[in-house]
Amino acid sequence: MKTGHSRRSLKQIVKEGDDYKERWEEQLKNISNLNHLYRAYITVFEKPITAKLFRRKVLRGATIGVKDIFHVEGYPTTAGSKLLSQNVSKKTARAVEKLVEHGSAINGKTNLHEFAFGVSNKNPHYGDCLNPFDTSRVAGGSSGGSAVAVCLGMCDAALGTDTAGSVRIPASFCGLVGFKPTQELISTDGIIPLSWSLDHVGVICKDVWDAALLTSLMSDRFGKPLLIRPSEVEGVRLGVPENYFLDHLDEDVRKNFEKTLSKAESEGCELVKVKVERAETASRCRFIIAHSEAAAYHLKACKGQMHLYGEEVKQRIASGLAIPASVYLNALRARARLTALFRKVFSSCDFLVLPTTIIPAHRLDEEQVEVDGRTFDVRTATIRNTELFNFYGVPALSIPNGTTRNNLPTGLQIVADLSEDVKLLRFGYSLQLLELSHHSKYS
Repeated sequence: MKTGHSRRSLKQIVKEGDDYKERWEEQLKNISNLNHLYRAYITVFEKPITAKLFRRKVLRGATIGVKDIFHVEGYPTTAGSKLLSQNVSKKTARAVEKLVEHGSAINGKTNLHEFAFGVSNKNPHYGDCLNPFDTSRVAGGSSGGSAVAVCLGMCDAALGTDTAGSVRIPASFCGLVGFKPTQELISTDGIIPLSWSLDHVGVICKDVWDAALLTSLMSDRFGKPLLIRPSEVEGVRLGVPENYFLDHLDEDVRKNFEKTLSKAESEGCELVKVKVERAETASRCRFIIAHSEAAAYHLKACKGQMHLYGEEVKQRIASGLAIPASVYLNALRARARLTALFRKVFSSCDFLVLPTTIIPAHRLDEEQVEVDGRTFDVRTATIRNTELFNFYGVPALSIPNGTTRNNLPTGLQIVADLSEDVKLLRFGYSLQLLELSHHSKYS
């Protein structure tokens, strides 16, 4: 694909400036030419939403695509559903407000898996969001539209939500950076929930530097924009899980992960074997919490119109309604104990590293995949390496680390302890600068 104004990173826009009108026009042209096929956007703003004097603010008119689960006052917020197709928002999500205050230009609402309750972004109401590297494959979800929009030069960066990997998965499948910060670092006010105990706001962009800046601007915990510099790599202890996460990996995913580890080790990182205790239990607890809360929310929100929901989401809601209250409460109670147990891994390493997903993007028509001799349904395979970090609430970053023999991107996931977001972003940025991860379509 051609490189132009629409391919610039936030870092370039913020530090160098550009002709924002030309960039906006090029992005609108990309949307006009490509959106009918890739279904990245549900609603496009012909005139982006900006603050007064936005060119004097830090983001200088950088365009942001917003997952259509964030409210934007005066515009529809469909949540990718038929039920809310005529739902015009009366408020704007706090995260969106803050980006506009800092000079961003919101250019539309991106496609998603219906009500964010899935990870393929196959949407029966607004069209399946297709992978830019292979249109026979999924983009990943639930924030798939956001990833596709960034990958195809329709916006400079995009917002998503992440409850089991819904930012990191599409970022990995589309060769981009996806960052889920420590839970509650960014407010979820003004966002339609999936699971209020597990939802995180995240960003999808072209560069770790971009992710750091956007995170700092949306959070109330930073006094000024975070303009990160790379951290020292030598002597960093990388925890490599010896259980669960690496048990079953696609052959090319494993090869790229091992190449990444080898390169990191050659640059002075120390590889440390670690064990994540009771990972299967944490996975079951996350499932119980997410499905119970989603079912409780939609039981009221559907207003007796469950027939307007897609079959897949209806089935998930039904499974949540079948979970007894006592089981849900026990899963909630176990969360603090299991999180404390997980955090012990950071006594022997600085970061946990693992493939973002155990498979590359699967085909649209696939329901099951075989990985290392074991058959998984595609949803379980897709979220296996991401979901636990929502349960623990820790920051997790996905960066591109190569492609498969079929030219499908793979991702490296780096995980840090609670509230060590800046440390994680600086180290992730270092890996980018070491060219461990420059295999994106926008390059």
